[in-house]
Amino acid sequence: MRLFLLVLMLLPTLALAQAPAEGYLGRVAVADQSEATRTAALGEALTQVLERASGQPLAGQPRLQPTLARAPRMLQRFSYERDPASGQLMLVAGFDPRGVDSALRNAGLPVWGQVVAATDDVPLSIGDLHSIGDYNRALAAVRSLPGVRGIAVLGADNGRLLLRARVEGGAASLAAGSPLLQRLADADGALLYRLAPTAAP
Repeated sequence: MRLFLLVLMLLPTLALAQAPAEGYLGRVAVADQSEATRTAALGEALTQVLERASGQPLAGQPRLQPTLARAPRMLQRFSYERDPASGQLMLVAGFDPRGVDSALRNAGLPVWGQVVAATDDVPLSIGDLHSIGDYNRALAAVRSLPGVRGIAVLGADNGRLLLRARVEGGAASLAAGSPLLQRLADADGALLYRLAPTAAP
């Protein structure tokens, strides 16, 4: 059990780290792979991502201009590829999803069609955890809950995982639950869940 608790405290950052999703990638034709050319193209790549995420053109959105100026700082990774049809060199730039979503919300724009809602920190308590596999299943289940934008692991005690989830729309957004989590009666200001047992092989 001590080893389990130690791994719980070491793994949260690794478990939550993810590469930019496809929706946060921009592709721009470039003349070469120099740093100057790349920097100049990042604004156009980020514009693609912002327009895709908001579902509308940015021509009339001056509040997003400072965000475009920060494109190099929002860049998480980049690579180059050849367009299969034209052979044109393309810059593929992946941007920070949280930064993109936050910029859109601050500008009063929808994010992937969702209505902008207040974000609250919601305490969660998940029981019936007996292994690292259960820990990973619990984190995956919480990440899949509607509105969850981030998770902080607070600790573990007697097979119970204590979390704080940043939830768009607050606790009410979690009412739908998850097939991996069984909702119990709330206690001590936290939403109580029980990890559903895995199906027998």
